[in-house]
Amino acid sequence: MAGKGKTVVRTLEDLTLDSGYGGAADSVRSSSVSLCCSDTHQSFSHGGNCWHLTESMHSRHNSLDTVNTVLAEDTEILECSGQCAKLPELEDVPWSLGEVEGALRKDEELMVGDPPPEVLARLSALISRVLVRVAREAQRLSLRYAKCTKHEIQSAIKVVLSWTISVNCITAALSALSLYNMSTGDKFSRGKSARCGLVFSVGKFFRWMVDSRVALRIHEHAAIYLTACMESLFREVFSRVLRSALVERDNGIPKFTLESLEQAISNDSEIWGLLQPYQHLICGKNSSGKKRVCQSVVIY
Repeated sequence: MAGKGKTVVRTLEDLTLDSGYGGAADSVRSSSVSLCCSDTHQSFSHGGNCWHLTESMHSRHNSLDTVNTVLAEDTEILECSGQCAKLPELEDVPWSLGEVEGALRKDEELMVGDPPPEVLARLSALISRVLVRVAREAQRLSLRYAKCTKHEIQSAIKVVLSWTISVNCITAALSALSLYNMSTGDKFSRGKSARCGLVFSVGKFFRWMVDSRVALRIHEHAAIYLTACMESLFREVFSRVLRSALVERDNGIPKFTLESLEQAISNDSEIWGLLQPYQHLICGKNSSGKKRVCQSVVIY
């Protein structure tokens, strides 16, 4: 009886953790998942439920509209006009400029410069495009079981980001999750972000993922992974800009401008494609068309 009681408690705990606001009891009809750029409405059947992949332009959630926006441009029209489908711009991001500045100051090497607010705002807008890319990929990977865990977020990070950046982001995510799991003694006295050692709010990211309908059920570990990944990505991009020779320096102190930020990003093949507004661009080439060098590993 004791073992059966523990099983029931564990099951209820799992349902509480991996469910979003409203939990798994939310109607499937209320979810709107859109992963393709076409006007045709598709549907997937799994477990007796039919999920309609429709656009959600009348939802009250801005993030949901942004992640699930279906572009109306036809492929033939795009090819004739020479235009490419663009990523939608996020209206609300799950971080603030103050949190961005705090995340950058966690690294001692990044405390040399003092970027102005307009540079931080531009950097935030660029990183938000990576958030949309990762969220869409995680949304696609979560379709089968209608559940987003740390594994879907980790796979999405590996798909979207380059090898070097993905390793750094996943390492940061593992570190944050380890700190969170080891701080069970003070879980009622500190928030999740403090327990993970993060500056960005895990709760804001969890709310954003729920509003964006990344999946019907979202585990809290998925929110921790995504939060740590975005925070690490900010430091990664900023450190690359800081090391760039294009940034002017005054007595060894870098002087950040919007022009130097854009030029430094355009010369880095691992981040230039990710931060562009076009859907088909990822990592691999810089603005000059130069490919990054990949080292292949042969396993015998």
